[in-house]
Amino acid sequence: MTTPAQPEPQPQPEAPAAAPFEGQPAPGQSAPPVRSGKRRQITILLSLVVLLGVLLGLAWFFNRDAATNANVGDCLHNPGDDKLKIVKCDSTDADYTVLGKISGKDQSEATSPFTSVCDQWPDSTNTFWQGESGKKGDVLCLKKTK
Repeated sequence: MTTPAQPEPQPQPEAPAAAPFEGQPAPGQSAPPVRSGKRRQITILLSLVVLLGVLLGLAWFFNRDAATNANVGDCLHNPGDDKLKIVKCDSTDADYTVLGKISGKDQSEATSPFTSVCDQWPDSTNTFWQGESGKKGDVLCLKKTK
């Protein structure tokens, strides 16, 4: 009795390698180099833009109303729009000299005709209140220079 011949096994084709996920290298390939130079340039540029914005914001905040920065001895000019600007005391624009500055006063305390806020400066001819309406602010006791 002869045994029937067994068919030779057919070689199975190899399964294709798994496709890489998008953005990943195929098997056997190395990852592309990271472009850190470009990233660093962008980071530096964004940092500079933010820094410039902060500096401009601070400059605006501290100079938006020059009278808020006035100290005793400073001279002020009144351009006529109920605002005062700090000027040099030898300037022809100097209208007032700051004799005193008092913090924590209501607007009504400074603008009342019967106010005694600046009584400690007998040479005071004017008062100027600065602050937010409805809140306490600063009173400048002023002397006319002209």
